Amino acid sequence: MRRGALASAAIEGNTLTEAEVEDIVVMDRHLPDSRQYLEQEVRNVLAALENIRADAARDRAFRLTPDLLRQMHAELMQGLDTDAHVVAGEFRDVVVGVGTYRAPPAADTAYLVERLCSWVNAILDDARSQPTQEKSFFYWFLAATLAHLYVAWIHPFGDGNGRTARLVECAILANSGHVPWISTNLLSDFYNQTRNRYYAVLAATSARRKPLLFVEYSAEGYRDQLRDQIDVVQLEQRKVAWINYVHELFQDEPPTPTASRRRLVALSLPEEPAHNRTQIRHLTPELAEAYAGTSQRLFRRDMSRLVELGLIEEQPAGLFRARVDVIDAFKPTADDGALMPARLRREA
Repeated sequence: MRRGALASAAIEGNTLTEAEVEDIVVMDRHLPDSRQYLEQEVRNVLAALENIRADAARDRAFRLTPDLLRQMHAELMQGLDTDAHVVAGEFRDVVVGVGTYRAPPAADTAYLVERLCSWVNAILDDARSQPTQEKSFFYWFLAATLAHLYVAWIHPFGDGNGRTARLVECAILANSGHVPWISTNLLSDFYNQTRNRYYAVLAATSARRKPLLFVEYSAEGYRDQLRDQIDVVQLEQRKVAWINYVHELFQDEPPTPTASRRRLVALSLPEEPAHNRTQIRHLTPELAEAYAGTSQRLFRRDMSRLVELGLIEEQPAGLFRARVDVIDAFKPTADDGALMPARLRREA
């Protein structure tokens, strides 16, 4: 969520790094006054995302309304020093644009937003009436990306329209019931990673009057972002499974300092790259402390026992690697999953 919040702000020129945002959010640190506005922008996006998360958790029937758009904009602009014509939570009364694009006249803003909300809500009604989750998700995704696009086109506010458009997109996905919360904000990161193309597609969509150009671009990006996220989750699950596996094997070992030391080696040694004995002894501060003042003979006995247990593998030239790949044997195959009842697949 922090990466997505930073990405949405970064598209508009925010220069904070992920590490700085981590310090701000996790450690509650504050930037110097000269850069405080950068911090405030990200904090505003994060607060707005938390509100979306809370509302979605209450299982309300989501509807896009002009009031909701104004509320989101007010949250995003809170505490920011803006031009005089920008009023947080209020539609603009001036002509605005991005690059060569000029938004519709200010007098038409309220009408266009009303039409947009009616259209998006009609798509959401269609989504709720679909016979399958796949078809329902298609409509929710269509509504989310079209809402993003048309908020960007209408440009209802004096500033902060891009952040508002991306927040609306996230809110619709979060309320779909088909997307885990951790996946609702992936598109903002994708747009930031492909920022030049993001602006180019928006421009092409406008020039050619083909909204599906933007929908297709977003769909491809979302697919790839989801795949990447699944890979990360599976990698973390693999790590947890390995840790549990090591601890289970050592349940049969006597609870001695020797067993603790060997278990520490197994959990500290990476799968790749392989390391020699000297490197392993100093791989972590904990290992260096555990082997301080001990003999090479003791260390070799420890390594031999870990090889016997199948937790590490000795390679040519006296190199060793952790046998994390043994965990892969417990992964279900596609055929196994296909044979499982639907309820068990969900539980798995």
